[in-house]
Amino acid sequence: MTAQPVLKTDLTQTQLVKPCLVSSELDIELNKELKKSTKSKFSKAAASYNTHANVQKRAASDLFALIKPGINKNMLCVDLGAGPLVNTHTLQSVFASVVAMDLSLDMLQSSDLTTPKICADMDNLPLQANSVDVIYSNFAVQWSANFSALMQSLYSILKPGGQAYISTVVEGSLNEIKTAFAALDSNSHINTFNSALYINQSVQKAGFTINSAQKHIYTDEYTTPLKAIASIKAIGATTQNHINTRQGLLTKSALQKVCSAYPLINNKACVSYHVVLLSLEKH
Repeated sequence: MTAQPVLKTDLTQTQLVKPCLVSSELDIELNKELKKSTKSKFSKAAASYNTHANVQKRAASDLFALIKPGINKNMLCVDLGAGPLVNTHTLQSVFASVVAMDLSLDMLQSSDLTTPKICADMDNLPLQANSVDVIYSNFAVQWSANFSALMQSLYSILKPGGQAYISTVVEGSLNEIKTAFAALDSNSHINTFNSALYINQSVQKAGFTINSAQKHIYTDEYTTPLKAIASIKAIGATTQNHINTRQGLLTKSALQKVCSAYPLINNKACVSYHVVLLSLEKH
């Protein structure tokens, strides 16, 4: 059995396998309010996430297909941004040991799956250098305050020859919602996402070899614009990482205006996500 990763804090092996651990450095000062908001919204979505995360499940399946077969039985994998552990069970069938890590304690506690769980900020990873064989992260790293710095941290904690399998949302996503809200005001109502080019440059700058880089567009369809908008809240993805953000709740008339402006395709309200899937290696 591969050894468990060693936390930066003084935690013993016995402590590591408790139901859940909370890092003493959970929130970094930089973007502290954003982190607080992200944690709160994903925590509130813990109960509804699994029901509504249809696109995330399709991306996870495509990301699993990139994992190299037949060489993983003695490896330690970190499920980064594990949420309610929707992918952790599958990872357990592939790797010898799996550690689930997420910013939201509620997300981690919503699953009774037996595996080590660490509540920690991906931008302040409590893992030592060269301690992990594989990193798997689906639909999570777009919430990093500094994607380029995160890639450098992931490169550091991986062992030589280590693998990283990452899906991340990129610009172009949620354009339907952006279009609908443009009828209301000039404020932004969705997150801003990195470009695919910036993602590519950041992973190479960190030192990774890119074994595969694929771009997919995943789309969910809803019977009404209101259900499409609500789907974003149901998975906790309403945190916005910029200052040009509308404050307060929408009035009924404002919401009706947004729904009327929502672009429909064959009488369906679609929500599209542009996603880059990466298979990376540390040499």
